[in-house]
Amino acid sequence: MRKQLFLGILFVMGLCQIHSVKAQTFKDVAPIIYNNCTSCHHSGGVCFSLTGYMDWLNWGNNASNAIQNGNMPPWPADPTYRHYVKERVLSASDKTALLNWISNGMQAGDTTLAPPPPSYGNFQLYGTPDLVLNLPAVTSTASTQDIYVCVNVPVNITQDRYIRAFEFIPDNAALVHHAVITIDTTGTAVDDLSGGCYNFQGQINIGDFAPGMGPTVLPFTPPAKFGFRLKQGSKMSFQLHIPEGTSGQLVQGQLRVFLYPLNETGIRPMLFETALQNWSFVIPANGTLTASAKYPAGNAGLPVDVSAFACFPHSHQTCTSIINYAYKGTDTIPLVRIPTWDFHWQGQYIFKNLQKIPATYKLYGIHEFDNTINNPNTPNPNVPVIAGTNTNDEMLFDSFLYSIYQSGDENINIENLLLNDPLFFPTGLDRITAIPEFSIHPNPVEETLNISFTLATAQFVKIGITDMMGNQIWSKSLGSLSSGNKDFQLANSNLGLKTGNYLISIQAGNDRRSQVFTVK
Repeated sequence: MRKQLFLGILFVMGLCQIHSVKAQTFKDVAPIIYNNCTSCHHSGGVCFSLTGYMDWLNWGNNASNAIQNGNMPPWPADPTYRHYVKERVLSASDKTALLNWISNGMQAGDTTLAPPPPSYGNFQLYGTPDLVLNLPAVTSTASTQDIYVCVNVPVNITQDRYIRAFEFIPDNAALVHHAVITIDTTGTAVDDLSGGCYNFQGQINIGDFAPGMGPTVLPFTPPAKFGFRLKQGSKMSFQLHIPEGTSGQLVQGQLRVFLYPLNETGIRPMLFETALQNWSFVIPANGTLTASAKYPAGNAGLPVDVSAFACFPHSHQTCTSIINYAYKGTDTIPLVRIPTWDFHWQGQYIFKNLQKIPATYKLYGIHEFDNTINNPNTPNPNVPVIAGTNTNDEMLFDSFLYSIYQSGDENINIENLLLNDPLFFPTGLDRITAIPEFSIHPNPVEETLNISFTLATAQFVKIGITDMMGNQIWSKSLGSLSSGNKDFQLANSNLGLKTGNYLISIQAGNDRRSQVFTVK
């Protein structure tokens, strides 16, 4: 009997040991948190911080509810309808791990064993911009209703250039509902601080800013070598939508612009157009409405084949869902579906591959509106909501980034090109700290490519090569290293690279840097 009792105690102790081994602590879930939460939830971000263990003790239960009901991470687009670059969607295993950790009391463990949290600065793009345009300060006069103001900044370039990337940085994101950025090619636009500047002053639209929306980065290698043309003598024109209740506060911002080199050739123009608009609907008091728009408006379809790069649907508070697609007859091309529209989380959805939309197809958008007590976001269900420019009005205003189609565009892997882009890093980590040195030589190369790197701390290192279509050709894991100097034979049977341009990347932990090299 004593022997059985002793064995039983050992069995229970064994179970406890197994449980203690499997029990998750902060170090186990920290990578999930860093990759999915902290880009918004960090000190100085748009929300409370979730970077440290003590942050989770304060906010973990709130986070658990948001994770379970699908509100966090915020990703309004329906992943069953279409996938995009850098989706903020928790995998089933990550979701389970995080929820289990919270429900089991958010055990700390040894927090010093957790990887260091990402560091976040004011900027999201790595490197030194070619232009830094500081907007003139505007004192808000928006007391009881929103205002729209337009300001302009001379570009001061002496010859035409092409923009490859830009990011808009408001001093206070809460003071800028959105910014529409256009290029005034005439250089004659003047500031309009009346509060009613509803018409864009520039002739070339390059994109928008909205809180929660990242920078615009275009691939830079043929055949996906895209840019926005910036003419000499132009001004950059900004339409700022400033919300009510901000009167007296100072609104400032900055545009950081990355240009192609002088006299660069082979750049394909990228275009931005708000193709789907509807300004003629009224949502009745205590009622609902379905509004739509098509482009082109007449019977004819698109005049040429286009390659869609991204879409940016837009509505206000009474909207509950949005869908965009292209169609011809009964054939449809899905573009974006947002089943639960959230005015506070808007985004630019970049297609994983360029999406061909053939000539003769039309674009179509449908917005559902609910102006009843069932929609807690609608301003006042007892009064009608009109189509208009104020936040308490409504909009059907869906935009697209696109280029004229070239054969093979649909095979270009935009996701791989952007994830390997030296400007565009995926997790917010400070590259200068994580990978201070990374070089390749010779370049161009015939047979042997030497790669050398130095890391701030030992990290798991992986090297990869993609072609200019974004297709992964080769990758190799090097293990945990703090530095390395490696030769790779490019002409052997495992690689066999042909003459042309390629992109080589080094990934250290969650950080990545890339360079273009040429095989002779």
